[in-house]
Amino acid sequence: MSAVIQALPELFSASVEAKVYSVAAREYTDTGPPDFYPQYTDSPESPPPHSYHFTPARFWTSGFFPGSLWLLYERVEVLGGTSGNVTADEWKRLAISWTKPLGEQASRTNTHDMGFLFMPTFYKWMTLESEPAVVEQARSTFLCAAASLGSRYNPKIGCLRSWDQSNHLVNGVKREDMDKHFLVIIDNMMNLELLYAADYHSPSDTRTLSNIATTHALTTIANHFHPSGGTYHVLNYDQQSSSPANPAITKRWAHQGYGDESVWGRGQAWALYGFARSAEWSDVLTRRKRLGEEPEAPGQENKDVANLLEIQPHNAPFEGDERLLNQAVKAADFFVERLGDGLAAVPPWDFDCPNNPDGSLTFRDVSAAMIAASGMLTLHALLRRHPKSSPPSPYLSHALKIIRATVKYCSTPEAGFTAGTSPTVNLGEGQWDTILNQATINYNENAPWKKADCGLVYADYYFLEVGNKLLEMERRGWISSTDLS
Repeated sequence: MSAVIQALPELFSASVEAKVYSVAAREYTDTGPPDFYPQYTDSPESPPPHSYHFTPARFWTSGFFPGSLWLLYERVEVLGGTSGNVTADEWKRLAISWTKPLGEQASRTNTHDMGFLFMPTFYKWMTLESEPAVVEQARSTFLCAAASLGSRYNPKIGCLRSWDQSNHLVNGVKREDMDKHFLVIIDNMMNLELLYAADYHSPSDTRTLSNIATTHALTTIANHFHPSGGTYHVLNYDQQSSSPANPAITKRWAHQGYGDESVWGRGQAWALYGFARSAEWSDVLTRRKRLGEEPEAPGQENKDVANLLEIQPHNAPFEGDERLLNQAVKAADFFVERLGDGLAAVPPWDFDCPNNPDGSLTFRDVSAAMIAASGMLTLHALLRRHPKSSPPSPYLSHALKIIRATVKYCSTPEAGFTAGTSPTVNLGEGQWDTILNQATINYNENAPWKKADCGLVYADYYFLEVGNKLLEMERRGWISSTDLS
């Protein structure tokens, strides 16, 4: 049996699959594809059932639930970590059904959230599909989404525009003032992966989108970080007077964190994950360029280069952008240095928010926990291949601590499958749709809408991704039972 599954059985339980399957099967009908997508459940104090609240397909979180279905399909079909209650074919059928409607969003140029929408969905579909015609169709949609995101780049700023406007009660910015204001949020680091992946999978040999991604990341390093390694949430550039060499920043502020100078927990997790994945993609693209330029061995055709890329990056020395890797390390170190033990190992919604007057901890954010843990697993994998990495990376251990605390303190009551010819689910006590609770969406005092102590679709998505990453790392021989103890 897998050492990962033995050490962390809660990541792979039938309850996890039952909750996701229940929502997918309940909300999808033969009358047509879903028009609305899961976002959050209410706090434990609210009366059951703790069912999802839904948002339209255009909302930025809509990719995470179909992405969860793809992760479970991948788990069954590729990684072998499943309870066996739902077949691979059924997971795939549901994943495709929930993914297809999002294709209509691919041509949007009024949002930066294209990575959130298309990496969990069309990218997974493209890379897990075996039928060539379907792969090409998914790739076409994926590349369209990447081009749409790329259109939001401004070379005077050196960044992609995040928001066109802000409805913050104090720092609001109107859409009609877009020619002056240029808002960039730390969350945008998560969308860069779409640009890197698009260049990798594009039929043309271009680095246009990945160059935009790297420039955005470097501008973020220069302007978005406290000296401590913590992050600001929102930067407003004056695009009429700004330049990459002399950025004109009118304000740094918090839309979702505790205060303008505080470090929002999920924002720090976005930075950690985003820089780790950007470093990983820079490694892949650099290696492809080098392999493509090296003389071919006798009898070797160009098509073999792709096969080498599938094998060599996993154990070859890191060749990516050191600046991106170093920033991921700084973001991770800031994160772990501010965690405690027990429930305090689950990050707070903001690292600078004081605890409650009675001494109890302020709200936690399991979404920040799972995003950070997943980013740390990527960082660990990169550093173990780094020729100058010594001593061994601590980030696997840090990730495991966060995962175990999250499972212990933030899991909802178990669900289960009931006996029958087709899968049916008993959601159990409280009828929770989500796997986890204690997420915080926004608790800034000037936010137009506050929500904390809830279940959240992307907390569950990254919970599933963490499980898949650990199985993949075990399959490659990168972790053992000793590492998991």
